[in-house]
Amino acid sequence: MPAPEYRTLTTQSRLFSHKALSLARWLTLLGTCTAPLLAQAQNCPTGVNTDDQYILGDADGVASAMHWPTGLVWKRCLEGQTFESGQCTGSRPAKTWNTLAETDRRLPKSFTNQTSWGIGAGFSQNLLESGGWRMAYKNELVKITEGCGNNPKVNRTVFPITSFAYVWSGSVAGSYNALNLRISDGTVVTITSSSVGTDVHLVRGGQPFDSLTAPAAQDAAPGNTTTFPTFPLSASLPSGQAWGGARISGDGNPEFQLNGTGDWVQEAIVKSGDQITVRLTAPVTVGDSHTATFTLRSGQTTGTNDNASNGGNEATTMQETSASFTALARRTDLSLQLPAGPHSGEALDLAVAGSEWHLDSAQSLTAASLGAALPAGVTLPHGALSLRLTDGTPGSNATVVLTYPENLPAGTRYYKYGPTADNPTDHWYAYPGAVISGNTITLTLTDGGAGDSDLSVNGIIDDPGGPAWISAPGNVTAIPTLPQWAMLLLAGIMGMLALSKVQRVRST
Repeated sequence: MPAPEYRTLTTQSRLFSHKALSLARWLTLLGTCTAPLLAQAQNCPTGVNTDDQYILGDADGVASAMHWPTGLVWKRCLEGQTFESGQCTGSRPAKTWNTLAETDRRLPKSFTNQTSWGIGAGFSQNLLESGGWRMAYKNELVKITEGCGNNPKVNRTVFPITSFAYVWSGSVAGSYNALNLRISDGTVVTITSSSVGTDVHLVRGGQPFDSLTAPAAQDAAPGNTTTFPTFPLSASLPSGQAWGGARISGDGNPEFQLNGTGDWVQEAIVKSGDQITVRLTAPVTVGDSHTATFTLRSGQTTGTNDNASNGGNEATTMQETSASFTALARRTDLSLQLPAGPHSGEALDLAVAGSEWHLDSAQSLTAASLGAALPAGVTLPHGALSLRLTDGTPGSNATVVLTYPENLPAGTRYYKYGPTADNPTDHWYAYPGAVISGNTITLTLTDGGAGDSDLSVNGIIDDPGGPAWISAPGNVTAIPTLPQWAMLLLAGIMGMLALSKVQRVRST
């Protein structure tokens, strides 16, 4: 009987061992399959060709990558291929350097004595100014290989190139010879310009962008997002076009949008003529600010000199311009509770309308809390309001709109408390710069003048005051109107009193 049990255990052990071996083989296979992906991700671990040194996007509908260190925009695939699902697919037609340069018009810039390289004497173009797709110069090709591993020697996430062949450059060396980059290891070699079987990796840059100008700071309610006026990107020369990249960074979650459509982004491939709209969020604390920097980069390339005297030494210099965008946390409206009167506890809304002035602070309070008795016959049934406005142009006017829960009675006046030009002692006075209509009071206050209690031209306006009813002899009397139900009740009481008097007369 023990034997079967032993065989069963042995069989189970063998099955377990077989499964363990299968799992080990599966893990080994998985490691083998994923190794190229890991190698691809780490192919350019440091330097100027890491993933974060590129902005991915498209240029005229072609999958492209902007190289931040140089300002140039590259196609992600070799010429003839298309980019799809992270891969470059399709055939790469082999062409001679002469065909690419003249027939396909990919020569970056024509030069004197170009006939020595098989280019017609009458052929003329300057893609370094117009920004069209062109062959890259030798030094530009070498730049995108720096810090990368071989086979191929480029950032394979950005450029999923599988070819180990040669790539034509726009540089020449000696009559009828052009410089090539061996893409497998980044070696530069010389090949006869009429040779067939070499790839081409196109690039564009055009001319540098024109300088950017920082806009005026924008105001926003605390924690709210503000959008700045749209501005265009311009090339430094009107006759050409600029290509490059843009990035925005800083506080307040800054973003920008291209040409009024699409996603809000923090980086993008851009060209002259694009319209840029920037937005960012103001801080939550009034008076604080958030600032972001919009940076624009492009490349300025020196072409081949006459007689190709600098063939192979053409160079691109990165050009940068930037502008700051600032969002200020300012309060321009507020809702307070009335401190007194029939609507005590209800909302009093106030807003600073159509001006640069900002609401620094506001407080509703009783008239008595201001420390001086009101003139005889003057009452403030809704209490008083203390405002402080800041950040205005010294000496300018500010407009404040107060909105009450119900219409204010006819004859209501706005009374202020503080000094005036003719009386420097704090006192109550009727303020003429108030327009009362329905349930609103519109105040016009002048920094250092009418309505400003500090009487100083300093960009600060203080305004304590409130709506007043006046019943003193010799003044306009504001008699509060009664609601319709109260009028009916009063009429009924008067009628009953009249009827009672008639009955008493008859009984006598």
